[in-house]
Amino acid sequence: MKIGVFADTHVGRKIPIEIGELRRLAYRHAFTQSINIFIEEGVDYIIHAGDLFEKRSMTSEDSVFVKEEFQRLVNSIKEKHGKDVSIFIVRGNHDGSFDNNAIDFVKHPLAKYLKVVGESLMRGEEEFYTDGRIILAGLPYHPHISRIFNDVKPLIGEMFRARELPKVFLLHNFIQGYHDVPPGTPPHNFLNMSDFKGLNVDIVIAGHYHMKTKPVEEDGIIFLTPGATEAIDLSDEGPFGVYIFETGSMPRFIQIKPLHEIRNSKVDSMGAVKPREWYVDNALKEANAYYSYLKEKGIDGILRIVISGYLEERDPSTIDFALKKEFSKLVGQTGLLHVDLVNRVEEVPQKIAFPKMGTSLDYVATVLKPLGEDIDEAMSLVEEISIVLEEKASQKTGLLTGLDRSRYVKRWLEIFEKVKIK
Repeated sequence: MKIGVFADTHVGRKIPIEIGELRRLAYRHAFTQSINIFIEEGVDYIIHAGDLFEKRSMTSEDSVFVKEEFQRLVNSIKEKHGKDVSIFIVRGNHDGSFDNNAIDFVKHPLAKYLKVVGESLMRGEEEFYTDGRIILAGLPYHPHISRIFNDVKPLIGEMFRARELPKVFLLHNFIQGYHDVPPGTPPHNFLNMSDFKGLNVDIVIAGHYHMKTKPVEEDGIIFLTPGATEAIDLSDEGPFGVYIFETGSMPRFIQIKPLHEIRNSKVDSMGAVKPREWYVDNALKEANAYYSYLKEKGIDGILRIVISGYLEERDPSTIDFALKKEFSKLVGQTGLLHVDLVNRVEEVPQKIAFPKMGTSLDYVATVLKPLGEDIDEAMSLVEEISIVLEEKASQKTGLLTGLDRSRYVKRWLEIFEKVKIK
């Protein structure tokens, strides 16, 4: 038995907007390459772990494209390998909601091979799929997946327990311990590897994490994340592709060649203060070097340059104006399709000049200077409080008791009141 696994195809995505249509083509290209791999491998099952579409920017043509690619897959495997294939999909966060699910666009009464997984289970109803060779259940994306999972975990365990078949669980959320969960992600928005212990599951397949992740086996469970099939953001490094999983062996990754190469470059002053020309010249060197590389290779590419450091002059945005003018001379010619400039250069922080002071009493005298002729009384009070603190302060907090403090608060108020009257 052979299973093809992919995720986060984001068909219809067009970020950055300046080259939106080029990016839309890139996601379609990656989807087609995935289908080609699955046909060549002759898989029995296809599992898509969510974010099939980019619902906010997809078009009707995108949904037709995916529907036709799925049909091509089914027909080709039948013709080439003489067998039927089933396709399982779970809803991701970019696919929409239960009531407005973009995956519904590829459903068809005659498409018996396509099964959208987990919507009923999320509501606490028994839901699983089996054909006598495999049993599969799953949950769609949910921002409070931890609560949802714990609510239905007994039901999942019961569904899996009574059947001696390979058991697969599918979801579209982070799994801590397997994924590097982004900082700031609330605990209710991800699961832990330990959550699956005792669930009687053999394979856990998770989307949402865009980086290809090496399969890990823990407590007899194989965790698998294929990552995206194309860079979701230009900063994503890859590799991108699909997994082929055959029973009895660990999954193997097959990389997809992207439609357009993406290079990430950095220009960093390493904390040094540099003039505007330094940033402009070094960024142009990166752009020209990549332009020459693309021309030599005869391929198309996109360059993302991140510049960071400190600027001698004011207004780092002047770097943008200078560079975009120069980049426009390169873009559109052979190879270089777009330069994405990320400007993180900052102005030099302005230092606040404090008067040089010797002892702490010198500092207090400077602070209390506005009291005028009453400063002597205030300074005497400061010295008195310092002595009392040494004698009576709590060893734990370093403070006086409330009764001792109240006497000094009263005297401070008297000094300030005299200054106010004057």
